[in-house]
Amino acid sequence: MNIILIRPEEISGGTAVLSDTRHTHIKNVLKASEGDSLKAGILGGGLGTAEILNITDTCITLRPDCNAQAPAPLPVTVILALPRPKVFRRVLFGLACAGIKDIHIINSWRVDRSYWESPYLERDKIDEHIFDALQQSKDTIPPKVTLHRFFMEFAGEVLEKTEIPNRFIAHPAGSFRKEFPKPMCLAVGCEGGFIQKELDTFERYGFQQFSAGERILTTEYAVPYILGMIT
Repeated sequence: MNIILIRPEEISGGTAVLSDTRHTHIKNVLKASEGDSLKAGILGGGLGTAEILNITDTCITLRPDCNAQAPAPLPVTVILALPRPKVFRRVLFGLACAGIKDIHIINSWRVDRSYWESPYLERDKIDEHIFDALQQSKDTIPPKVTLHRFFMEFAGEVLEKTEIPNRFIAHPAGSFRKEFPKPMCLAVGCEGGFIQKELDTFERYGFQQFSAGERILTTEYAVPYILGMIT
């Protein structure tokens, strides 16, 4: 962790008491002591520091002072066809670290139905994973992650109403691009990509196909590779 992230509800009277992995990290990894100042942030709020007021074997008491702004978000909305659950966790972590604040996880023809039953998609598990990503990337503002189990409902409810002018979908048949105007909306398929009917739907809503290059990458590697191309 590169900052100690504190939830607003953990603060009372200007101090926060932590007794979970953050306490363990501060005590055993950072080897911090009373009076030390740590880099910290408030979930949904600002960045700054936190002074250690008391530390024991079971908990730590901090006094946060977090008034600096969080890093600017990346002006990209990501639409991702649900990959294998373990891959989804890793990709989500990377998206949160990159500063993506609007993420739509969608169904598509090639998504295995069983993926939607994974405990990794439970809201508390997603929130916990994002919390860890924010601590890694020194950010405090979590992304909004929306799950869409039905492709056409997603198209009608989200694509129909989006006001983002620049829309792109990764597909091997597309042309290679060097520039991506922002703000933008990026769609990426799961292993095997989108079927033609889904591509046609995206195209109907203004998405342009583009290629990430000659090599065919798995979702886990394609997403960070493409983010590197567009930033």
